[in-house]
Amino acid sequence: MREQRGPVVAVAAEPDALEWPHGPLSTGPRGLLVGLIVPDGDPAFDEALRQQLAALELWWPRAGGEFGWRMSQNPDGTPLSTRHEVETYLEASGVREAEAGTPLVLFVSAHGMTAKSARHYLRLPTTSDDRLLATAVPTSGLAYAALDSHAHDVLVILNMCESAAVQSELVTLQDDLDPARKDEARLNVLATTERGRQVLGLELARVLSRAHLLATTSEQIAHPHLTMSEFTQLLNRAARLLEDERPVRRRGARRATARVNIPQPLLTQWQHERSRALPNPGYEPAPRVALAEVSDVAATFDELEYWLEKASGRLDKADGGWYFSGRTQLNRLLVEFIQRPRGAMIVTGGAGTGKSALLGRMVTLSDPVFRGEERYKTALDSPPDTIPPPHAVSAAVSARNHTAVSALRRIGRALGCRPADDGDELGDWQAALEEFLARPGPPVTVVVDSLDEAYDPTHFITTALAPFVSATRPEARATGGVPAPAVRGPAARRRRVRLLLGVRSARPTAHDGAPRPAAADLLAELADRFPHARTVRCDTAPDQDIRAYVNVLLRDQESWNAAAVSRAALAVGARADGSFLHARLAVEQLRAEGPRLLTDPDWLDRVADGITGLLRTDIELAVAAGSGLTAVEAVGLLRASAFALGRGVAWGDVWPALTHAVLQAPLRDPDEKIRQLLKSRLAGYLTTDHEDDRVVYRPAHEQLAQILRHWPAAWKCTP
Repeated sequence: MREQRGPVVAVAAEPDALEWPHGPLSTGPRGLLVGLIVPDGDPAFDEALRQQLAALELWWPRAGGEFGWRMSQNPDGTPLSTRHEVETYLEASGVREAEAGTPLVLFVSAHGMTAKSARHYLRLPTTSDDRLLATAVPTSGLAYAALDSHAHDVLVILNMCESAAVQSELVTLQDDLDPARKDEARLNVLATTERGRQVLGLELARVLSRAHLLATTSEQIAHPHLTMSEFTQLLNRAARLLEDERPVRRRGARRATARVNIPQPLLTQWQHERSRALPNPGYEPAPRVALAEVSDVAATFDELEYWLEKASGRLDKADGGWYFSGRTQLNRLLVEFIQRPRGAMIVTGGAGTGKSALLGRMVTLSDPVFRGEERYKTALDSPPDTIPPPHAVSAAVSARNHTAVSALRRIGRALGCRPADDGDELGDWQAALEEFLARPGPPVTVVVDSLDEAYDPTHFITTALAPFVSATRPEARATGGVPAPAVRGPAARRRRVRLLLGVRSARPTAHDGAPRPAAADLLAELADRFPHARTVRCDTAPDQDIRAYVNVLLRDQESWNAAAVSRAALAVGARADGSFLHARLAVEQLRAEGPRLLTDPDWLDRVADGITGLLRTDIELAVAAGSGLTAVEAVGLLRASAFALGRGVAWGDVWPALTHAVLQAPLRDPDEKIRQLLKSRLAGYLTTDHEDDRVVYRPAHEQLAQILRHWPAAWKCTP
């Protein structure tokens, strides 16, 4: 995670002016939902059908034009009742000839039955049990009317009695599909009832509605479309929750017949492929503020909006713009470096001292997408020699949780090179990058941040960075600094390469003169690997930087005059130990409570205790504010996020389970507790990321994660 950044200087443009990513269907043809609904005249059954359609509209909305709906009825408006009417409707609905680019959903809700032959049928009001072949409709034929259409994305939902019984027929008939269609299309069938079970009319509506609530709250799948596997998992979790909420019918256990039907997929070949027939109602795209090649290090939309909101409540220059205009000398050094012919630079400092913020600022300001946004245009009002040229950064990656090969793959693709013969091993990417960097071409600048958070930092340095060692060495110079004689041949035309590295290290000495531990071994390894690299420390004047940071965040705030701001800057600067994260947390409490905190010795002691003391204060304030969380629950949820592997913890079932392990006790109503945590002031201690197409949460800084993992034993259950 990047170190905490300061406020953005920006104009008050509306977010709607930004380039928002397209929604599930906005880039393609309108979808089509065809309903084959057969009421039976029972008012309760007909009401259940009405509620099913209302639940379907949550997932496949007619509003906004994402899906066109066609509901079954005869030309005179009467419901279908005969086999001939069903076949006529299927032909008229366009199901069989649906176009390739049209996502197609066929929803069948009616009575069904399994015959003696084990074949499954749609039962109609005119069906005779003695003449099933003539008066009933084979369910497999209904399904394949859609599955064998031209549509590439197809979902068939069979809400019928014993609908899972049709599975064997569907699998057998699958062999009759064109092989090309099986390779190119995504064909899914969902049965809502298993063998021997009757359809409970309202049950599907309830399961679909609860699954929609999960998809739009706790599941947080970060993709515009779902896979069939994800969709059925949502339905299954919804069914389990509904089952748990049912009253117990008799002491000790429920009757087996009371169990909620759990929908199940009948075709498995395509269940892990994303389908445009399964739009994700919980997908919340953010505007692009950086190109994909540098988005791993650049500021995200959420980070920029956070500072627009939190800096002072105004979207103007009064916010100070620390992130873009502070630390002028360091920013000037970085901009000067990336305009040199070639070389390597190492940006380092202690935890929370702004290394990643410096690199992120440069990457963000050089990105043409960001520079073109009216909302952030005044970010470019900083001194000209601190503004990088557009397109100055070619590729940027955060090494956090990356292996050497995954990082090289990302860098290589950003630079537009690929291994020979489509190889994907570490050696393949090393060779591809070495060849790319050595041949003539436009200059490139590569940024690799958070080296200390790589999966194996030492291996990462010796392997992932290997292609850049020779590529970043300065050109040979003759005695006296005069350039060496020109070299003929390929070496004279090698590409100009600049490499910027970010790594955490301990400060060699404290600002009080006391000895500090030696710089981290990783910094020594980098210096050994890149002896020609310049090392820039961002923590050489910690108190001065923190005081300036606090001044920017508090000036012009209500109740804060110049004298109070000055006292706050001195108080926080003397206690934050050069950590911008520490200072930011202290300032947020000062904003909330006002200058009176500066005269509270208990609060000053907690600031001196570091992030731990500030977090304890925020937990107490969140509980006192009626967030719905106890201190035990808040600590448990935060600590669980710190123990998560990878890029963070997903909500769903994972975060509650991990919290259970941390607290050694189950969390009651976990979804509501997590929702309250994310609405409280404690949300500022977390950041979001994406992993495996899920939104994940982790502490806002690795320093904070370490504190939570080692939370003092006396405070693990109470702050």
